[in-house]
Amino acid sequence: MVRIDRQPRRRLPVAQRRGALLSAAAAAFAAAPYDQVSLAAIAKEAGASEALVHRYYATKGDLYTAVLTSAVDDLQSRRAAADAEIGGADADRWVRVAISVGAYLDLLCDDTLGWAAPLRLPQRSFPAAQETLAGARTAAKGFLAESLGLSDSATTDHVIAGFIAFLDASAQSWRDAGADEEARGSLLTMALGALSGALAALDA
Repeated sequence: MVRIDRQPRRRLPVAQRRGALLSAAAAAFAAAPYDQVSLAAIAKEAGASEALVHRYYATKGDLYTAVLTSAVDDLQSRRAAADAEIGGADADRWVRVAISVGAYLDLLCDDTLGWAAPLRLPQRSFPAAQETLAGARTAAKGFLAESLGLSDSATTDHVIAGFIAFLDASAQSWRDAGADEEARGSLLTMALGALSGALAALDA
């Protein structure tokens, strides 16, 4: 007997199907902890079968890593575009840092990316995901050091790493509280002040 109670699935080009799966997965991982997200639910949201999801991503961990990588790539693209718009290396160094932080806050406000969940609950059992996060932080540290003209030293590296950790925690708290625009300005001022103060202490 022919089943008529199933909605037919459309055949999509590979890139479009992969994009639909990533979008559905990003929303799922942003809305719930990793352990509560199922491939079946992601497949349904994307209009695909769970078997089809496995054709593109062998495991849920692989899909999670792909979402994380997509978010990191988006962040770096936003940062580069914002930096280029103000003149890049020719711009004031603290303006460059402020613009970079602003790009990160903008990304956090985009619920479709699922960036918040990976930062809050990093799946350290996934080497690929861990490597992606490490790469993102290395890129951020490199941008800050280059923008501020900082020397390459272990102490400077510690200061920048501490600033990034502080920004992550503060930005997540701000986002969870509703991402108020007025509070955004205060957060930005506080973050830049913390970094400036830490760097000033190095020269004292």
